[in-house]
Amino acid sequence: MEQLMEVVYSLPLYVLIAAALIIAALVFLIIILFISKRRFRKSLEALAAEPDLKKMEILKHYRKEKLLKKSALLVDISKRKNVNLPEILDLGEDWVTRYGNSHNSKLLGWILEYIPDRGLFTVFQRALNHQKVAQKLEQFLDRSSDFLKLRRIALSGKGEPFDGAKALKLFKDRLDEIREMTGDPEWASRFFAIHILLHDDDERSARAVWESFEDPHSLIRSTVIREIPGDARPFGSDDTTEFSDTDQSSLYAVLFNLLLNDPVFEVRQEAKKRIMEDFATSYSLDLASMNNEQVLHVIQLLSPESPEDQDLALQILSGDDLELRQGAASYLQECAVLDRLFKESYMNDSEQLERNYSLLKNSLEVNVSGFLGGLQSNNNRGSLLLASRLLKTAGPQDSITHLADRVFTQDIEKKEDSELNELYTNTLECVRLRGNDTALVLLGREVLDIRNRVILLKDTLVALPPRGAYIFMPVLEEFLKDPDFPLKDELRTTLQTMPEAEVQTVAMEIIRKGRDSYSHAVRIQALKVLGAMKKESCLQIILENLPILPLEEAREFAGMLSSYAENLFNERVKSILESVDAQSRAAIIVSLPATGKKTFLKEIRAALDDANPVVRIASIWALVEYKEIKELARCTSMLRDPVPEVRKEVARALGTSGTQAVLKDMEAVLNDKNEVSAVIYGIIDGLGASESAASVDILGRKIANEDEYKMDCIRSLSRKKDKKSISAAIELFKDAGPQLREDLSTVFKMMGYEGEKTMVELLKEDIPSLQKYIAEVLESTGFVENHIRKLKHRDSAVRQESAAFLAAIRTKAAFRGIVLAARDPNPDVRIEVTKALEVLNTDEGKEILKALEEDPDKSVRKYTFWALERVRTKSLV
Repeated sequence: MEQLMEVVYSLPLYVLIAAALIIAALVFLIIILFISKRRFRKSLEALAAEPDLKKMEILKHYRKEKLLKKSALLVDISKRKNVNLPEILDLGEDWVTRYGNSHNSKLLGWILEYIPDRGLFTVFQRALNHQKVAQKLEQFLDRSSDFLKLRRIALSGKGEPFDGAKALKLFKDRLDEIREMTGDPEWASRFFAIHILLHDDDERSARAVWESFEDPHSLIRSTVIREIPGDARPFGSDDTTEFSDTDQSSLYAVLFNLLLNDPVFEVRQEAKKRIMEDFATSYSLDLASMNNEQVLHVIQLLSPESPEDQDLALQILSGDDLELRQGAASYLQECAVLDRLFKESYMNDSEQLERNYSLLKNSLEVNVSGFLGGLQSNNNRGSLLLASRLLKTAGPQDSITHLADRVFTQDIEKKEDSELNELYTNTLECVRLRGNDTALVLLGREVLDIRNRVILLKDTLVALPPRGAYIFMPVLEEFLKDPDFPLKDELRTTLQTMPEAEVQTVAMEIIRKGRDSYSHAVRIQALKVLGAMKKESCLQIILENLPILPLEEAREFAGMLSSYAENLFNERVKSILESVDAQSRAAIIVSLPATGKKTFLKEIRAALDDANPVVRIASIWALVEYKEIKELARCTSMLRDPVPEVRKEVARALGTSGTQAVLKDMEAVLNDKNEVSAVIYGIIDGLGASESAASVDILGRKIANEDEYKMDCIRSLSRKKDKKSISAAIELFKDAGPQLREDLSTVFKMMGYEGEKTMVELLKEDIPSLQKYIAEVLESTGFVENHIRKLKHRDSAVRQESAAFLAAIRTKAAFRGIVLAARDPNPDVRIEVTKALEVLNTDEGKEILKALEEDPDKSVRKYTFWALERVRTKSLV
């Protein structure tokens, strides 16, 4: 001791002070810990005394980790105070978790004593593999006063899976109790029981298991589906015999019923999985015998890898039911079938193209459009054509933008290709109807790019939607101010759809600035645009600028004026008719008939004697438009007007609307060798415009004269393409000599497609006196050869139309053509061939009829047999 003191005394003072401070701190810390521990214990004892009042205070001051570390203290106080502090402090879940990780035997005891309802299932799972834990669990159950002791284990779980076979072994002496649990209202209790009974061979257990296919809880139904043995016998079957196909089919029937009718997807999914594992050869579907709900359940479980399932979904997608279509389309999109249909559509296979279009259209109608996602990188024309047809009515707007980008960036030659024209026009329609702003910008650029391509521009102009006016108006204004712009009518039609204020501003600017700033053609176009707007505020400027228009155009333009208020209109017209300006008066006079008002008819008659030739010409045309026949008959003297231009216009006017007597006078002038050429040309033009059949005869006789006006008469006659005129021309053709026939053949050729169309209509009317000669004319124009070539067209509708035409023409050349279609793949075309052969009744035709008797199409064979019998009957006559 003395040595220790000496050591202490020998230490420096600062060391002693530091040591003293450390010792003091340790003593203080021990005191604090003692006080804290005592306070904690007192807090727990207070909690035991007043749980409701002290619980929140304890949880506020002490973390759960500390409470868990003091679990032994909690248990000690709980025993002494006869309370359940672990339960009060919600430590049950934490104890169960720790036991699941550590398997501490002390913790096991605490769980069974204090929180069995929370931890029994975890203890049960441990007991399945550990004998000691199983013994403690059995002891706990033996001490339990519950009627169904195992029910407590089941309810402490949440439907977690466990080894049912081991559980059966553990509770083999409690099977009666387990079976009783299958009727428990709590699903967890039933689930626990069924999970064990699935491994028991007793007939009572089997009955409980089979009845569980109809359990109210989906987890139980799914478990039974998944785990019932494949050789499980249905309740009531004879277990003294071997397992049979009947037993197996009973299980399949139950599974198939659940697949079709169970309302829970997971249950149906398990049923389908089990069927495909054990009953794949028995699995088959008959959609016709199912209701919509069942078909929907089938669709939801189709396999993306199964070609059979894909075919089934395509069958459903082609139907009319939107609900079923939606399910089928979603499945086909998921397994990329719709993508394949879209990408593998080709222009040279029209049947496949139409089939794919129908399926993809059905998909879009139920808002399944994912297949359009690859459009921006797709160069297949067939796919682009499908997209252009589909996107008119449905589909993402972004896809329209991608389509427009693909189509508008093609070479001009491809855009003008007749086979691709549908793609181009469809794309325009898509943008017009549903395109977003980006698509409208692309369309605006396209209009500028093709401004010199009239055919394309014509389609594009009419496709410009008003909602894109902010994009299109600068372009349209540029076109309006271009005197050489080719599509003036189409441009005006498009401008009428744009915002009135913007269009009116541009048109008024052009008219007001006049000839100093804009050409005559531009001002005419602006005036027409303004007139089409039918704004009363613009009436005066329109009437004052009518002289801008040539008389012919002024006459056509005047119809727009009829919508203006009558008093205002009459007032302005009267003012102009009384003015000194001849051009203004002429423009007004020629415009008045289109209004339908005869208010100024007296002034028009008086104008026939006006000193100005332009006014006289306007007056005669006004009378023509008013159909003043009697007045026109008195105007034949004007054929001798001193001004050649007046004589010419009078001749044209009288030819257009003159009576037989007037036409007779005109023929006399036509054949007058002393008449000037201008008048002759006017009469020829007038006869060409005449609606009278007599005008055809006059022109025919003039053509036969073989004089200098022959080609002018041929051109004039070729413009008469109505049925009455063509019938009269064919009558001339019938009785004409060789030269006149040749000249009339030239006339028919110059009539072009429109004239050929009229002749085909006459042919269909089956007029015996004309039939032969119409056919001869059509052969001479090359129209028959054109239809023979069309028999090779990719579109079956075009081939069918040509076959029908050739059947009606009844000539040798037509017969040669119809033979080419005898093996056409389309049955409708072959039927037209059969009709033709029936009419033609030639040996060569009979042979082909015999070949058609063996046609694979039933309708063709039937019609062929009927036609052959008729041919044979006719040959006997």
